[in-house]
Amino acid sequence: MAKAWHYAWAGKSEGPVDELVIRDLIRAGRVKADTLVWSGGMANWDRADRHFAFAPQPLAPAAPPAGPPAMPGAAYPGAGYPGAGSHGAGASGAAPARSFIEAIKVCFQKYVTFRGRASRSEYWWFFLFCLLLGFVGGILETTMGRDGAVLSGLVSLATFLPSLSVTVRRLHDTDRSGWWVGGFYLALIPAGLMIGLLGVAT
Repeated sequence: MAKAWHYAWAGKSEGPVDELVIRDLIRAGRVKADTLVWSGGMANWDRADRHFAFAPQPLAPAAPPAGPPAMPGAAYPGAGYPGAGSHGAGASGAAPARSFIEAIKVCFQKYVTFRGRASRSEYWWFFLFCLLLGFVGGILETTMGRDGAVLSGLVSLATFLPSLSVTVRRLHDTDRSGWWVGGFYLALIPAGLMIGLLGVAT
């Protein structure tokens, strides 16, 4: 006589059924490896996989990483200078190239923005713009005298801060600290004093 089995399902005992029925239930997925089964002669309920063969379970696929991989070059030299890590779009790559008109617009929009990056084209186009303004200012001084000098001075004042900020952003784009600009202006102080002293001495 075939051995009769009982199996646990939804907190209840199901059966008795013979071994062939149990194997059919295993194939159907109703009886799993950890399903409790019992048959006459057993002291307690026991796991089904200790009495019946189960196909090996496929390995679960590895969970994907929690986020995208780090961008190559995300840690760049000079990342410790003030403002590093907040360079806007340029923090993960070079700043975008600019046309002459775009460079002027961006530099005036970022009038006193010292964080971020500036591409080579943005820096040099704005440098050319300031150079042309200085040339025009020189002509105004020659032709208009004092009034022309006032206008030239106002233009120089208007372009000083954006020139300074684009220089700092350009240094950031080359992974250097913007404090290099401060060092340059500090070096001008003793140079100016020396020139003044030489002028007094002569």
